[in-house]
Amino acid sequence: MLSSAANNRLRILSLKILDLLWFINELRPPSEIEKRKNTLEYYLPKIRDDHERAETLLEIGKLECSMGRNVEAASRFYECLRLFRKTGDRLGVGKTLYCIALLHIERGKIDKAEEALKECMQFAEECDSPWLKASSYELMARILMKKGEVDEAVDKSLKAFELFSIVGDAEGMSKALQNACIALIKKGDIDKAVELLSRIRDIWRDEDECNFVLSSLQLSSLLLSLGRIGEAERVMEDVEGAGCENSRLSAFGDLIKALILAGVGRKEEAVDFAEKGKKEMEKLYQKKDPRYQIAGEVLNAVKYLASVF
Repeated sequence: MLSSAANNRLRILSLKILDLLWFINELRPPSEIEKRKNTLEYYLPKIRDDHERAETLLEIGKLECSMGRNVEAASRFYECLRLFRKTGDRLGVGKTLYCIALLHIERGKIDKAEEALKECMQFAEECDSPWLKASSYELMARILMKKGEVDEAVDKSLKAFELFSIVGDAEGMSKALQNACIALIKKGDIDKAVELLSRIRDIWRDEDECNFVLSSLQLSSLLLSLGRIGEAERVMEDVEGAGCENSRLSAFGDLIKALILAGVGRKEEAVDFAEKGKKEMEKLYQKKDPRYQIAGEVLNAVKYLASVF
């Protein structure tokens, strides 16, 4: 039987893992993203049509965002914004403003994000685009959370979910509910957050294996942080054989399994999974990266439990 201090340590580590899992927004292998970006850049100088060039620049900018190259992405977005304005594509302008607002949020420039988002929403209304309206609400929820306006963030997230549901955008639906989950956890409404995460899993169950695994890891981490080890274990069992080949998710999955096994007293197995997860994280991230560091924390914790209890 683990002591209350040991159980508390496992819960804290679970929450740390959950915080890191929220920010996995690109599941394609980095090599695949790089290859796609290089292909688009190769053809870009050959494109003479301004509208086609703007669409290409927008996609390149999105890829650079997912690679963490925010400065390069900003340059792409402002150039394609100029071209969309030139060609009179108002929906294209709105989509680009959305990307710019998202980029500002990721860089912590909330005032600039609000400014870009306000203009984006005007174009969404003008073009009567349900997808752009939904995307705007989803970003607004993120901004509201940054400002500490949690109730409003939940409201806007659920509004975004409704609109994404209308257009059948599973990824948008998932992002909107995820935002609502984060806000609800901050608010302390944990049972509702568990319910929404379960809905996210249901959205992805038959849509995409890797997103199903990601939402399962998030749900399992949340349940672990609540001390609901049996439920967390059943969620992880449901992931087995999902058919997702993703090294990042695999590494996080091993760390979560290590915490579950430690929690039920299977300490040697816990150490094995923690060591496996740490080796994978070492291949993926630098030493200063929090994902590298959490692997070390989990391994140290389960080794300590194995030696003491």
